Amino acid sequence: MRLLLPLVAVLALLAALHGSAAAWTYGDTLTVIWKPLPNVPAILRPGDTLTVWANAPAGAGGWSAALNLSARSYPLALTGGGWQPSLGWWVLSFAIPPGLPDELYDLALTCSACAADVARHAVRVIPAFKSDFYFAQVTDTHLPSHVYSSDGGFSVADTSSLADFDAVIDDFNVIRPEFVLHTGDVVNEGELEEYLGMHELGRAQGMIARLRDPIFYVSGNHDIGGWTPTPPPAGTSRKNWWRYFGWPALASPPAGYPYHSQDYSFDYGLLHCVGMEGYENSGGYDNYLPAIYGASSMTAEQMSWLAADLAAAPPGHTRLAFIHYDYRSQFANLAGLGLDGAIWGHDHGVPEGDRGARPFNLGLQSCLYNRSFRLIRVHDGVMTPGPMHRSGGAPMSAADSLTVTWSGANDGTRSRLSATVRNLFGEAWDHARLVFHLANHDSVYAATGGAIAQVVREGGTAAVYVDCTIPAAGTLAVSVVPTGPLGVPSAGAAALRLEAPRPNPFRPGLALSLRYTLPSAGHASIRVYDLGGRLVATLLDGRAEPGDHALLWDGCSRAGELLGPGVYLVRLLTAAGERRVKLATLR
Repeated sequence: MRLLLPLVAVLALLAALHGSAAAWTYGDTLTVIWKPLPNVPAILRPGDTLTVWANAPAGAGGWSAALNLSARSYPLALTGGGWQPSLGWWVLSFAIPPGLPDELYDLALTCSACAADVARHAVRVIPAFKSDFYFAQVTDTHLPSHVYSSDGGFSVADTSSLADFDAVIDDFNVIRPEFVLHTGDVVNEGELEEYLGMHELGRAQGMIARLRDPIFYVSGNHDIGGWTPTPPPAGTSRKNWWRYFGWPALASPPAGYPYHSQDYSFDYGLLHCVGMEGYENSGGYDNYLPAIYGASSMTAEQMSWLAADLAAAPPGHTRLAFIHYDYRSQFANLAGLGLDGAIWGHDHGVPEGDRGARPFNLGLQSCLYNRSFRLIRVHDGVMTPGPMHRSGGAPMSAADSLTVTWSGANDGTRSRLSATVRNLFGEAWDHARLVFHLANHDSVYAATGGAIAQVVREGGTAAVYVDCTIPAAGTLAVSVVPTGPLGVPSAGAAALRLEAPRPNPFRPGLALSLRYTLPSAGHASIRVYDLGGRLVATLLDGRAEPGDHALLWDGCSRAGELLGPGVYLVRLLTAAGERRVKLATLR
């Protein structure tokens, strides 16, 4: 007589053989919100339109959305969109309101026919797109460890790769890239969401929440390739990816979106970034639907999508592809594809490439074991790749590469606080940001070692954001102290001031910096007028705190159009008086 065991019992037996089961469970799988996602976020400015893909019945209504930041919630106004028959889902438009802190938000969405849904860390709101910034690449994290489920010594409790990624995240949260590009092999075996109770993708999703800046994922062969030695059937890893990081509709794409792969693009200022799936689908891999997915990426369908996407990119934009690996050598001629650069992973020990080549085609060593990352600087749309770096600390070395030592607990219990940043990297981080969590005594704050970008008060705490430059192979001390109560100028308080804009003349479409100082709290407005006295743009209109401030503006009018060449008047108006400066714009 044969003994037939239920599948659950079999999996429990296998788990017992491979190691004691940990208390892992599912993460936040996709329900209503299909876009933006924690791994395909939106980067927007106040006044921009947020596009949301929503999986709900055609008869749904009563749509409501909000951006949540901790206990704060900012409602969004529905401005358009609706049910799309050619897609089979809703495409909705919401306006980003003015006055939101520069932060990474959760998106909350509800309707009359669907349960409330939240996409964590899916929307970044910024004052303006910077013309001078850097972004980061990380790759091959292989979460939670690099031991295969079919190998001896495998344990579901092994989390060694999470520690490697955690070390890189710690550095990113100080260096503060505008965004992070993850070029695949996020997890080690994408098939193991249910198998052995590993929930690899669920744990990977949880890592995103530690980052203070948006991250964009593309998949690699370990994410969606599958492995023939493992019991889950072919296609399991790809379907698991869709339930967390992709779009379930890709299993049977609609006429309005006839693609089987999760390829996407986004723009940041003058930079156009294109992310594409990477995988292997033959040999020791799944061989899942080879008529569609072929032996590996990039398929003819993917390359056709790429050509169409690049053709539709705004003129004058620099174009970057981030992929896991070029299995078929389609990216050997980047200039022929219309790309200015490509970055990738897959080869864990790849040597440093030619960073001076144009277009550049650069691999990056794995986060796994190496804790590697790269920063790419962008100035007026021109990309300059930096060298590979390694976050320190065990197992790499006894000395961590970037550390922050606080004078006390950074938990909202202190009225003043200092931080000492030690940077062992040979590269300066000139867009770094520290957040001081202080007790909220309705105080005005001053900083040394950096400039206060904003103060966000919530309940009994005040989060003071300080922008600073951390010197290469050096140390920086940053302090934040209260100088007086809100609304009451302290002794020696600075006078009302509006500095000349930089740069001036200014080319709309890039980023203009305006610095101003308020002697006391209250309502403040900054508006731009043409020489005929007509209002063309409002940059600030609301309550503002005393002290030094800075804002960025992209040169767009109230109608969303770039200003034409000419001379304009910038006016700061407060209860303490007004200040005016002139601004010249170029074509």
